[in-house]
Amino acid sequence: MTPYQIIYDSFLSKVKEDDWDCEADIEMILYDLRSILESAIPFFKFPKISLRRDNNGFLEDLGDDEIQIIANLMKEEWLSRTINSWENVKVMYDERDFSQANLLDKFLKLQENVQKKNRKLQKIYYRSTIDKESQLKKPFDYTKFAGGEKYD
Repeated sequence: MTPYQIIYDSFLSKVKEDDWDCEADIEMILYDLRSILESAIPFFKFPKISLRRDNNGFLEDLGDDEIQIIANLMKEEWLSRTINSWENVKVMYDERDFSQANLLDKFLKLQENVQKKNRKLQKIYYRSTIDKESQLKKPFDYTKFAGGEKYD
């Protein structure tokens, strides 16, 4: 079992959010983190282990790779929420302030970079296999599709 706090800690190390300061209600913070997590999980392509969860955490023991992918997907969801916040969107309907538009453009570019990183992480993840003897990750042997050894 992997508690949610492990995922949250990894996510929080990637962002700096004033909403989650020490004076905020811990239950509201956990609710917010959980909603971001639940929004991010559907974007995890081809997980190698179950992502089933209950109120306490994931039912399986997640590895570092799964934790980092989920934390980065959470960052992507958080960035999307930040970019689409009313404070950033309202300037498009009020006066056109160059600095606000520039800020929004920078947010969009940042989000694109996070998306690229997530795709790269997931490509590495789902194209690798665990070597049963050494328990190390190695690239998938695609020659098995061409009539080589039978895939496990």
